[in-house]
Amino acid sequence: MRSTVLDASEGWAWRAVMPALLLGGNAAGWVLFAVAVLRCANWRSAHRDKAWSWKEGSAGWLAFFGLQVLGGAWSADMDAWAMSLEVKSALWFFPVLLAMPGRSVQKDFWWSVGWSMSVYLLWRLVRAGAHEVLLGQSTEWTYARFSGDVHPTYLGLHAAVAFLGLGRTWGNQMGSKSLWALTLLFALCIGLAGSKAGILASFMAICLGGVLFAMGVVPKEGRSEWLDSLGWRWITFVLVLVLSAWMASKPRFAEMASAAEVMVEEAAPVSSSSAGRIAVWKASWAILREHPLGVGTGDVVPELMLRYERKGVTYAAERRLNPHNQWLQAGVAFGWPGILVLTWAFFSVFLWAWKERDVNVLLCLALVLFHASVESVLEVQRGVVFILWMFMSLAPAHRSDGSTVGVH
Repeated sequence: MRSTVLDASEGWAWRAVMPALLLGGNAAGWVLFAVAVLRCANWRSAHRDKAWSWKEGSAGWLAFFGLQVLGGAWSADMDAWAMSLEVKSALWFFPVLLAMPGRSVQKDFWWSVGWSMSVYLLWRLVRAGAHEVLLGQSTEWTYARFSGDVHPTYLGLHAAVAFLGLGRTWGNQMGSKSLWALTLLFALCIGLAGSKAGILASFMAICLGGVLFAMGVVPKEGRSEWLDSLGWRWITFVLVLVLSAWMASKPRFAEMASAAEVMVEEAAPVSSSSAGRIAVWKASWAILREHPLGVGTGDVVPELMLRYERKGVTYAAERRLNPHNQWLQAGVAFGWPGILVLTWAFFSVFLWAWKERDVNVLLCLALVLFHASVESVLEVQRGVVFILWMFMSLAPAHRSDGSTVGVH
């Protein structure tokens, strides 16, 4: 009886992770603390006699966290180093906690992400509509206002992942009309959020899904399901996404032309997020060339600030921009070893997902990789916690004899 209660309590604690990430502040920290306590109690009560089994890909993430720790040895800003360790503790927390024998949390992950994002996006739509109808204000439909306290880029990532699992890993008990309604909700809201990265990543992930289907990566027993229940919904998702993005975010895509100017002309003005990314990438690459072992965990932004001020890149200096690319972030902090370890961590996810023919994980990985190319996704909680929670929840366990155990 006690073990059943503990298992159920742990399950609801895991399901509270996504609402906590959306709420922000210290909510995620407290929820993850509760998850750890209940996981340990559940293990001690009912699973203590079982051997620990590490999830596939754990070694890469633990190694990358190890670099965060070692990077303090050549950091001048120790406060920033300590803060970085706190933010990125998910890199060790999820691999270690889910190596502990106990409850499989795959279903809890999908339930939490799917329903939390559905409720949150519906609320943002109702809120924006209420401001329009009752107050005559249309500002809630604009970039960085529609998504609320959640950055539009991360909202796009979370919503796209939720859509990929819709009807297959969560919400599969709902009727066809409900699945279609949620499909429209996710596509519409990703477009309205206005994140270029979120829109393009979602579009490319769905297109990649079609390519994988055509390549025969989808198992034969699942191909009819893809055609019958996913095909038309995925096509509709793309069409609604493109339409809503064009209506709400056309000017933001038009500004991408300024990025081309910065790429070809050193003195071109930096006045948009697209041009700003090119400028910070150039500065980050210059640091990497001068510091092949990096500048340390805590000194990434201070070193970049010196470059911004020297080059007169006011846009980046005023916003204290980080490299906005996870590989360059790792490179500035830890040099080429950081880039290699990060690549190993991501590649390990690809290897086991390809081996398992897990198309959902392959597409989720594609989403993360696209976002990681334009954002330092492991530098904030809504990125690193979400990504590590996803990969470690969905990964098969690795037995001591070399075999793997699925977590379905």
